[in-house]
Amino acid sequence: MNTYSIALRLRRITYEDAYIAVPVTDAIVKKVEDGSLRIDPEAMWAEGIRLSEDSRVEWKVEATRIEAHPAQQAPPEGRKKTDFFYDVPDSQ
Repeated sequence: MNTYSIALRLRRITYEDAYIAVPVTDAIVKKVEDGSLRIDPEAMWAEGIRLSEDSRVEWKVEATRIEAHPAQQAPPEGRKKTDFFYDVPDSQ
């Protein structure tokens, strides 16, 4: 019996979250026209992202999503492809 299948490339995206305390330093503070100091939101986020790369940061999985990969292509050499016709156990 001939069977046919369509190969799809999917990707699984895992979202993680962490809490980061960004120190209020010259890295995130700027002086405004009236001479007062203000936190620069862009600099604050950039510093938070930089600090998040530290190995001490505790990342927790928040959600996982599977979607179609935008670049469909044949699997590279040595990469396994799950075939739900041929890989089904005999008991089903």
